[in-house]
Amino acid sequence: MLKDIDLSTLSEEEKNVVLQILKEYGEKGYSSMYEDLKYSEYSEVPVDIHTFLHNKNYLGNALYDQNDRFTVFPYWERCLEDIFPDNTTTKYNTIIFTGAIGLGKSTIAVICLLYLLYRLLCLKDPKLHYGLQPIDKLTISLMNITLENAKGVALDKMNQMILSSSWFMSH
Repeated sequence: MLKDIDLSTLSEEEKNVVLQILKEYGEKGYSSMYEDLKYSEYSEVPVDIHTFLHNKNYLGNALYDQNDRFTVFPYWERCLEDIFPDNTTTKYNTIIFTGAIGLGKSTIAVICLLYLLYRLLCLKDPKLHYGLQPIDKLTISLMNITLENAKGVALDKMNQMILSSSWFMSH
């Protein structure tokens, strides 16, 4: 909230930027200065989760069947939209999917990982963005109840989705 902003901790230049952004929002309902700042660390502006799922350039080829029917259950799509409310935000730090066999848990987990990987690859310098050392390694983990399930289900699904995506294949 605006009442929580403490401008006294900002330099004069930073205060001027904040005030300019607020002025733009007040006059136009949006701020191009804010958008420029928001995406300044990106070499490519990430698409939202809906576009990522449906567009054939991203995961669309993997998630539509031969009859052009979207194969992700509507429940899971709503969950993904909750987890990723916009193209740069992840609402939760930890997510655990539970339930019966065949509900789509592994598929959704893989989609989440791929969307996080996608957004990571859109950054100019992911290590700088996350405050890591240049020598640090970025890792993505696939965890499942057994090593066999992690390799056989999740890793295979992830590989197939990557191979079907022209965006991932070009990056």
